Amino acid sequence: MKLLLLFCSLLGLAEAHQNKRMNVLFLAADDLRPQLGYYQQSRDFPTPVHPPMHSPSLDSLAKRSFVSMRSYVQQAVCSPSRTSLLTGRRPDTTHVYDLETYWRKVGGNYTTIPQYFKQQGYRSIGMGKIFHPGPLASGNDDPISWTEPYYHAETKKYWGKRHNSWYAVPDAERQAHPLPDDQIAERAIQWIRKLANDQTQPFFLAVGFHKPHLPFIFPEKYMDLYPYADVKIPDNGYAPRNMPEIAWSSYGELRSYDDIKKLHASGAINSSLPSDIVRELRRGYYSAVSYVDHLLGTVVDELMNQGLGNNTIISFWGDHGWQLGEHGEWCKHTNFELATHAPMMVSIPGVTDGGMATEQLTEFVDLFPTLV
Repeated sequence: MKLLLLFCSLLGLAEAHQNKRMNVLFLAADDLRPQLGYYQQSRDFPTPVHPPMHSPSLDSLAKRSFVSMRSYVQQAVCSPSRTSLLTGRRPDTTHVYDLETYWRKVGGNYTTIPQYFKQQGYRSIGMGKIFHPGPLASGNDDPISWTEPYYHAETKKYWGKRHNSWYAVPDAERQAHPLPDDQIAERAIQWIRKLANDQTQPFFLAVGFHKPHLPFIFPEKYMDLYPYADVKIPDNGYAPRNMPEIAWSSYGELRSYDDIKKLHASGAINSSLPSDIVRELRRGYYSAVSYVDHLLGTVVDELMNQGLGNNTIISFWGDHGWQLGEHGEWCKHTNFELATHAPMMVSIPGVTDGGMATEQLTEFVDLFPTLV
């Protein structure tokens, strides 16, 4: 609560600093644990990083933001976490615990963050993965929340079948068939240019990137940042002593990919994947993070280039963390630190320009009241 009050005080100062209501650029990434360069200064990050993460865009944004070093999601699963953050209510109120339940049907007709801004006269625009997509989890991206038709990138080319858990896309293939997150970044840039040309109405622009979610698909060049020899396996390969069995997840999401299936991994407690596979998966995840970091940078840079930086709040968050073989565990779906701890930062022009950070605990439900 102290952190929330401080956030609100900062935003109150920002509001006074401006002659008109500020825009909001609402950025999100999927399955992003706080393994970013900026977060390595935190004493609470539980695992050493080998090699150092290459995340210059988010590190730069963090240096001019209010950053929560210890922000935690309400549940480490995509739809429950996103529903909670976007409605400002915990899962025991939304009644969303899976990927197939729409809160307006089982919890209540709760107002969402983009819907609230829309009600306040903002132009509310969404693209990519903000709500968990599809008819079951969000009624196809909760249409009532937006003033403009929602945008999704074409994904079948790269994500149509679960053959490989990771894939480095050659440059020529990417040129011929842009990756889904490439398409989302380009659409965001187009909207920023359009909004810069018509500033009669404040905007809430939500841009949700899919990576580094499985499969780890990214441009080939990002592997150069993480040489195979530099990528280490975790040094804590076993489950905690006396851990209750219910705390474990058998990481079925990862085991559903054909290249992992052929290993006949059980996902059982204190079982493991081969060391070379662990290193390849970690390298793929790191590369996907750096790819998304670059795309986020292109969107923020365009906002600045169009002269919107001085009157736009930039909010960034990851929907939950991700486990990369620590304790032999993978994916999310647990209450382990690496699954529930995710990055969150808010950049407020004229207030957080010099950068601010806190080690106080923050819940993801704090973001809704903070922004509004």
